[in-house]
Amino acid sequence: MVNGYSSRKRGNRKEYRTLVIVCEGKKTERNYFNRYRERKSGLLILTPNSSVTDPENLVDFALSQIKKYDLDLANGDEVWCVFDADRHTDKNIKNAKELAEDKMKLCLSNPCFELWYLLHIYYFENRVSTSEVHNKLADYITNFDKVKDYFDLFLPKRDKAIQNAKRLNQKHKTTRTELLSTQSNPSTQVFQLVEYILDTIQKNKRLKL
Repeated sequence: MVNGYSSRKRGNRKEYRTLVIVCEGKKTERNYFNRYRERKSGLLILTPNSSVTDPENLVDFALSQIKKYDLDLANGDEVWCVFDADRHTDKNIKNAKELAEDKMKLCLSNPCFELWYLLHIYYFENRVSTSEVHNKLADYITNFDKVKDYFDLFLPKRDKAIQNAKRLNQKHKTTRTELLSTQSNPSTQVFQLVEYILDTIQKNKRLKL
C-alpha cells in the first residue's frame, strides 16, 4: 500500500495510475502539485524529494523512480520532470530530452515556474526574467513569497492560465521557436501537466459511475 492506495491488481492492471512528478529540489512546485491529490481519484501523485537542480541529473533521478515505484509505463503510469530554463543552457535541456527518450515528459517553464502563476492574472508576450516575474506578482499579491501556497488564490482563474499558456505556445510555434529551449521565453508547459491530472481524475470518476 502506498499513501493509502492498494497495490492489488485486476488481471495485470493496478486499480490506480501512478504519476511521479520530479521537480528541481524546490518546495514551490512540489507544494503546488501536491494540492492535486484526491482520495479515491484513481490517480496516485508522488513528488519525491530531490536535491538535484540541473535537467540531466533531474532526468537521471526520475529514471530511478521508475524502478523504485515499479511504474507500469505501458499501462498508464507516467513520470514528468518539472524544471526552469533560467539557470540552464540549451545544451542542458537538449541532453535532458535525449536522456528522457520516451520514458517521461519534460515540463519546462521559461524563465521560471512562477510564470504559471502570472498567467492566471494576464497574458503577455514580452521576454521576461525571473526577478521581473516575481516583481509583477508582487504588484498583485501583498508580500509575495514564492515558497508560499497560492493554490487556492489562483484556482478560480486556472482556466484562464491554461488558455494563456496555450496562446504562448501557439505564438512560439508560429515563429518556429523550440518550446524546450531557452528561446521560448516566456512560456510554460505546466498547463499540460495540470490538464493531464484533471483529465485523468475526471475519466476515473466517470468509470466509477
